[in-house]
Amino acid sequence: MGFWDFLKPRSKEHVEACWPGGKMLQVHMEYDTEKTIFTYFGRFGLTFNISKSQLTGAIVKEISRTHSVLQVYSGVDCVGTTDILPTEACNIMKDWLGQY
Repeated sequence: MGFWDFLKPRSKEHVEACWPGGKMLQVHMEYDTEKTIFTYFGRFGLTFNISKSQLTGAIVKEISRTHSVLQVYSGVDCVGTTDILPTEACNIMKDWLGQY
C-alpha cells in the first residue's frame, strides 16, 4: 500500500466490516465477499491481507491482563498480527473471523 493509497476511493459494495472497539478505536477488519479476502486495518498504516482459503486459524495471545493481540495463521505460519488491543476486541474479531 503506497503512501497516498488511503485517498483512493474503495468500493464497499461487497465488503463486510468488523469494528471490534467501535470507530473510536480506529482498528477494523474487512471481508470482501467477491474476492474472499480478509483485510486488517490497524493504527499507523498497519495492514495485512489473507485469503479465506489460506486462513487456518486465529489465536488471541495475551500481552497483559487487559490487552492482547490477534494472530492469524496460514498452516503453521503466522501471517498477520494485529495491534495491541483490549482482549475483548481481539475476541470479537476472532469470533467474527470464525463466522466465515
